[in-house]
Formats: sequence, structure tokens, C-alpha cells
Amino acid sequence: MITPATAAAFSYVGNSVTCLVLPRKPLGDIYLNGTQLKENDEAQAGWKFMGITGLVASGSLMLADKAITSKDDRQKLNALIAGTSAATCGMFVANGFCKDMVKPEMRIANGIMNAGVAGLAIKALIDNK
Repeated sequence: MITPATAAAFSYVGNSVTCLVLPRKPLGDIYLNGTQLKENDEAQAGWKFMGITGLVASGSLMLADKAITSKDDRQKLNALIAGTSAATCGMFVANGFCKDMVKPEMRIANGIMNAGVAGLAIKALIDNK
């Protein structure tokens, strides 16, 4: 079975690479519902930094998943993943920007993906794995 850390890392990679490689206009067309934000250097840098941060998080999770040997540390990692994924899911469901500007199908896909990762991490916590 896939570990919560691997599931979380995979869920971040796609968004991260997209944020890094796509120009602002195509990225906005994919993600936003037509209420595009004005292009500016700050927003462009924000997308790119988000992509970089996501890749760092993915790599860190994969390294932690392989390096952790104690059950206590594994539980801490799974709790971190559960909390982060649940919070991200909540952002897609309740945040004003997401509700007003992100395409519904993107909100749903990201919400389901993060709910699934949170559920996997919570199951691992319950199973004490």
C-alpha cells in the first residue's frame, strides 16, 4: 500500500511542476474560472515560489518516509501530513479566493485529492503504522 508521505508527495508534484513551467496565462486558463487576476511580477513570482516550495516539500516527504525508522517519528510524520492535507482541503472548500475564482472542477479535484491523502494518513495513525 502507498504510504501517506508518498501520496502527499505525488499530490504536490503535479501542481508544483505546473506552477513552475507554465506561463501565467495558460496556468490561469487551466486553474481559474475566467476572473483572471491582473498579471504582475509579484503574482508571477508567487506562482513560481509555490512551485519550488511544493517540490521541496515533496522531496522532503520522500526522504523522511525512507529515513524514519521509529514508530513514534512515523506517527508524527503521518499527523503532520493529515493536518496539512486536511487544512489544504479546507482551503479549497472554504477560502473566498478558491470559491470565487478557482474553477469548480479544480476545487473538487484538489479537495478530493487532499481529503484522500488526509484519510490515508489518519488511517495510518489509527492503525499505529
